[in-house]
Amino acid sequence: MEFGVWQSGFSATWGDLRGFLTAMRWDRSGLLWLSFVPLLFAALEYRAATRMSAVAAQLGWPNAILRAFPRRPQRGILRQSAFGIAWSALVIAMAGPRWGSSEEGGIAVGRDVIVVIDLSRSMLAEDLATPNARWQAARDAALDLIAAARKRGGHRIGIVIFAARPKVLVPLTTDYDHLRQMLEELDATVQPVVIRPADESAKSGTRIGAALTLAVQAHDERFHGKRDIILLSDGDDPADDREWVEGIGTARTAEIPIHVVGLGDVVDSPVLLKRRSGAEGDLISTRLHEDPLREIARDSHGDYLPARREPARLGAFFRTHLEPLPSRELTDDAAVLPRDRSAAFWLLGLASLLLAWHWRA
Repeated sequence: MEFGVWQSGFSATWGDLRGFLTAMRWDRSGLLWLSFVPLLFAALEYRAATRMSAVAAQLGWPNAILRAFPRRPQRGILRQSAFGIAWSALVIAMAGPRWGSSEEGGIAVGRDVIVVIDLSRSMLAEDLATPNARWQAARDAALDLIAAARKRGGHRIGIVIFAARPKVLVPLTTDYDHLRQMLEELDATVQPVVIRPADESAKSGTRIGAALTLAVQAHDERFHGKRDIILLSDGDDPADDREWVEGIGTARTAEIPIHVVGLGDVVDSPVLLKRRSGAEGDLISTRLHEDPLREIARDSHGDYLPARREPARLGAFFRTHLEPLPSRELTDDAAVLPRDRSAAFWLLGLASLLLAWHWRA
């Protein structure tokens, strides 16, 4: 077997395991620390056995002295192992492990967030500290947000993409797997036709205001005060006609704050454009324009996050700034709860206890 093939298979297996552990949920995760209690007792027993051996060595010939102590039979080792497994299984069962999908529905308690991602041509610039283009940093930030939202669950997230025109990529949903899949399939190097200019005479390929207006319309009108918009952009609009002001007005009327993440270097960076035929086009210069982005956040009562050349930690921002805010309760589109798997661990724990009792002598 070639090493490269083995490495690829190992990486895929590790990726699957990591994804499974990330998707696992606990009803009472605070109880999990109790599973380490058997390890503590095992360490104490090992320390006691080591001291006993040291004392025996000081008293005389080790073999002669140790014969005076009762030897632990093989069943004693099996009995202790069974007790350890039983304890860990019962602790996991009490913690309430959940994974997969069940037919059980629950009330979705959380906030509604529409993520607006700029896919205009300036977002192709590769001027970040990481080897990514601006649009890739925006996508990664949105994925980080989804990972943070799914830890507690109940939050609905939607995605709007835009360039010259906006489009709702994913409506508000608690299906985080679908959101992740749609983001991972996103590719700004091949702009979707629906967000390109309607005709070549369009004055700008970046219409932030239209995207913000569509994001407001994509929100649920029932939940005032429990809605947010997050804009990921470099703020580079060649028309410079302040078209984004209209989007601010729409958001303020709906009382939805716009939190803005500024991506890109404040110094000009070159971008070689490609024509729709695939041939090379013009070489343009682009940079992060923070003034309009700051104004959008300030006038809509949102926050401005100057990520610039660094990764945007939207997950941390969501947990500390948005998740603690008031939540809405949604019953007509209840979140699908992961399946309760505690029964299997209860059975494993009880079976291990029976084995420990059987090996008691």
